[in-house]
Amino acid sequence: MTKKKEPVKDKGSVLPRLTKFLSGYSNDNSRKGYRNAIESFLRCIFGLLKVDIKSGKIPKPDYDALFEKYLISERDADADFAKFSEHLTKTRPSLSARQSMTAVRYTMTYHGIKISKGTSQDLRRENMKGSAATVDRVLNTKIINEALQHCDIQGKAIFLCLASSGARLNEMLSVNLNDVDFDNHPVKMTFRGDNTKTGKQRYTFITDEAAAAVREWLKVRSQYLAMSNAKSKKLIKLGRASIKDDSDPRLFPFSDSSVTLWWTDALSAAGELSKDDVTGRNQLRIHGFRKFFLSQMSLVISKEIPEFLAGHSAYLSGSYRRYDDETVAAEYLKAQHMVSITGSKQVKELESELKKTMQEQSIKTEKHADTMIHLINENMELKNQMKAMQAKLEEMDARSQEFAEHVLLQLTTPMEFDIDADGLKRIKNPDKELLKRFGFEVTKG
Repeated sequence: MTKKKEPVKDKGSVLPRLTKFLSGYSNDNSRKGYRNAIESFLRCIFGLLKVDIKSGKIPKPDYDALFEKYLISERDADADFAKFSEHLTKTRPSLSARQSMTAVRYTMTYHGIKISKGTSQDLRRENMKGSAATVDRVLNTKIINEALQHCDIQGKAIFLCLASSGARLNEMLSVNLNDVDFDNHPVKMTFRGDNTKTGKQRYTFITDEAAAAVREWLKVRSQYLAMSNAKSKKLIKLGRASIKDDSDPRLFPFSDSSVTLWWTDALSAAGELSKDDVTGRNQLRIHGFRKFFLSQMSLVISKEIPEFLAGHSAYLSGSYRRYDDETVAAEYLKAQHMVSITGSKQVKELESELKKTMQEQSIKTEKHADTMIHLINENMELKNQMKAMQAKLEEMDARSQEFAEHVLLQLTTPMEFDIDADGLKRIKNPDKELLKRFGFEVTKG
């Protein structure tokens, strides 16, 4: 929970208690979360349907006045919280339900409205389990590309930026014109700490095609805002729309509800809109762009880079120390084709297939390398054995040559013989060493 700051003091008038309470939160997301939860509670308790408000069937409530009315009325807080819990269980996923109940309970406790301990335990044990979460479909290049065919220029620009940056929708809608560095390649976007989930400033990049779409959008941005004001003149008069000011510093001066509606309409026109059977919610949510970015980029470069760019807190400290801006930009460029939407599908498929083939070939190469090393070792051993045999042959050849020389010497030297007692001839003064060398037995005498 974001720490509350001191409420803003209005010297000219007394702020309504709800507005004063919410002004104590410095983080826009926290303030918005608390407001949405309290407004949902007040609608539930006073029987106001959000769909009737959005359609214009009933005027937008004065939530400050409703909050004051609730605080001064003597209502059964236990029954009201049980009713709100039941409403959340039917309409929200479990995590969202718990967050909303926590925000409302804290707000009401802050203003002196409390529920009994027993009711609190019952809500946690029974009623705050939440409904089933929506089963999402996976966004891919084909779906995004088909949806973009049914988008206006501003829609194409913002959806291409979401697909290629990993940014959250509220972060993208908070980017100021001065936070976009078109002189950098790839084009760099900076998110201020006040507008990020972690409260830390960070940056990311967008693809060349997204940058081109943004440049086209900037050419007609002023004209679009003027036309939008003219079109919404009646709604602005009724207080159901705000005037879009050309001095708005944001790159995309739109509300998140407007962008969500554009996406839903584009999916519907492309024949890709589908809703969960249980929750009735769109299965291709805008949050899917972040998942698309993370999964696609991780196929080509280290997972740490896209996680860092997407602002996942676990990677912010470590990756920030490991990689400088130039290294991250260079890595991003290696994989930007994976998050480019309007490029050739065949080229992407070939690149993915090539990468897969290279990985398989790498495995085979390692196995072949092991086999080659074994063969080389065997070959060296055979060579050593051949060298030893060659040495023995040379030695034998030398002995044969020496023997031949001695034999020739003996043949060319007159021999003297003695007659022994048995009447046998014996060589007189034989070469005993030579005879021994070649296996003859030499006896004395």
